[in-house]
Amino acid sequence: RWHNPQLHQFTIAETGFGTGLNFLCAAALWQQAKASGRLPAAAHLHFVSTERFPLAREDLAHSLDLRPQPDWLQQGLLHQYPAPVRGNHQLLFPEAGITLSLWLEDAVTALSALDGRVDAWFLDGFAPARNPELWQPALFQAVGQLSVTGTTVATFTAAGLVRRGLQAVGFSLEKVPGFGTKREMLRGVYRPDPATRRLSWPPQDKPWFRCAPAATAPGPVAVVGAGLAGANVARSLAQRGWSVSVFERHDVIASGGSGNPTGITFTKLSVHDTPQNRFYQAAYLHACRRLRQLLVDAGIAPGEDWDFNGVLRLAFDAKEAQAQAELSAQQYWPDELLEPLTAAQIQQRLGLETTLDGVLLKGGGWVNPARLCSALLDHPRIQVFTGAAVGQLQRRKDHWWLDDRGPFTAVVLANALACRQFDQTRHLPLKPVRGQVTYVPASAASRHLRHAINYRGYINPAREGFHCVGATFNPRLTDPELRAGDHRWNWDQLQATLPALARQLQPPTAEQCAGRVGFRCQTPDYLPVIGPAPDIARYHADYQDLSKGFLKREFPVGPNLPGLFVSCAHGSRGITSGCLAAEIVASYLTGEPQAVDREVLGAVHPARFLIRRLIRGQAAPPEEEHQA
Repeated sequence: RWHNPQLHQFTIAETGFGTGLNFLCAAALWQQAKASGRLPAAAHLHFVSTERFPLAREDLAHSLDLRPQPDWLQQGLLHQYPAPVRGNHQLLFPEAGITLSLWLEDAVTALSALDGRVDAWFLDGFAPARNPELWQPALFQAVGQLSVTGTTVATFTAAGLVRRGLQAVGFSLEKVPGFGTKREMLRGVYRPDPATRRLSWPPQDKPWFRCAPAATAPGPVAVVGAGLAGANVARSLAQRGWSVSVFERHDVIASGGSGNPTGITFTKLSVHDTPQNRFYQAAYLHACRRLRQLLVDAGIAPGEDWDFNGVLRLAFDAKEAQAQAELSAQQYWPDELLEPLTAAQIQQRLGLETTLDGVLLKGGGWVNPARLCSALLDHPRIQVFTGAAVGQLQRRKDHWWLDDRGPFTAVVLANALACRQFDQTRHLPLKPVRGQVTYVPASAASRHLRHAINYRGYINPAREGFHCVGATFNPRLTDPELRAGDHRWNWDQLQATLPALARQLQPPTAEQCAGRVGFRCQTPDYLPVIGPAPDIARYHADYQDLSKGFLKREFPVGPNLPGLFVSCAHGSRGITSGCLAAEIVASYLTGEPQAVDREVLGAVHPARFLIRRLIRGQAAPPEEEHQA
């Protein structure tokens, strides 16, 4: 199947990562197929693996030394190997066109929560008698739901329980000679009976947030917006072989909410395992891995425009101190990622004089968003058009047009509040939140600050002669002009939290102080909007019965507008969440397994507000009625 010049996407899934040997063999073979010319240069391999008991990094390194691999593969795996945090961790090997989705979770739980399609299965070879927790009906059901006609399966075990379980979900199987001392093994092909293919789901499975698995061949795609959200989407699609046209209404990229001189890769720290917290934890870990490598590969040395040497979160009051103590005790954020520091340790190790304790969030840091966007957009398959406002979106003959620009196979709206200008997305409840940052000139002493510091506000290391101090949060203000009162608030927070650092700086005159006003794009539930744009008329038709309660019936999967996607409302966390959002959008478009579990997908889905209104029996807003 890999000796195919038309192949653009292939997904393998396995049920036990172990030392990574199956992945390493598949990745090396994929690269050989590309080098031989049998595969297109832009073809993409997505390898999904689950592991409930992951090796420590040191043990993995020892295993790799026993079976040496090419440097790009061995070092890439070790450098990106994740901390022991439950959930999915995406490791990227862009030079070979490979994504490894490593789920640190038991196989049944992970695969049952996964969306997407799989082309080949590598199933654990241990027999049911030795691994009864794996071989459950739920595993076979998940394997069947993620498979498409022609999907293959192979496993070292030939046990009757495994054979019957795979046959029950649609696989045609045969016994073949095993390897080594193994007498027999199983392999097969997915050939389901169309009459038994499941197309509807009970309400508890939230089918309105599901998508029918599809694999769209790479083609021309338009991304509206050249800020952090749009630049990340453009890069993710370009690396998968798509020809990307980015349209930015301003004359320069990163002009809107991405226009501050510096920003922080930071996220909410919590011990609660909620969809919101899982999303932001996964987004933070993904951003730290991806952005560091991207900036290094672009030849941008740390120190001038970025540094991911950790973010210091100070315990600025009793409530924050208690929350940090709980974080350290619960290990939801393990010590490998989150290190508690006393005030004395902060001064000794970070050179910051303070009376407050805190935590160092490792892997994160600060970055100039414009430089980051520029690095993301620097790809031969990306073309950027600035000063290119888009007025209307139209669907003509299975393609999208942006005014007179087109045709495009797909469109991704990553233009923040301006998403609401289009008929197809006018229903989204996006709201502006005004924020103001203050530019404080650096002193000789303050230039020694090397870490981003977060408290009620934040201060970043000096860049181009000044520190960026911020930021206010005013959802009810629409004034785009600088306000003296906001400068005072920023300075007062710094002075109250870090008086020694404030004394090193020249107190700014609020009336003459430099700074910047930006408007964050936010939603009522403070989660971004990521995924396919819903077909509102069909949603109303298919799910109108939800207002009568969760009836004892099944519902079809969500009817979405073909080829139209959204990534917006990242608020003040766009540096952190934009990377993972891009992978989610790319997976929807290509049919790859998703980067997050199904519950998280529903939490950020563009149709979630529409579904909530339908459940409550609320009338559609005028803009929805207009579209319908």
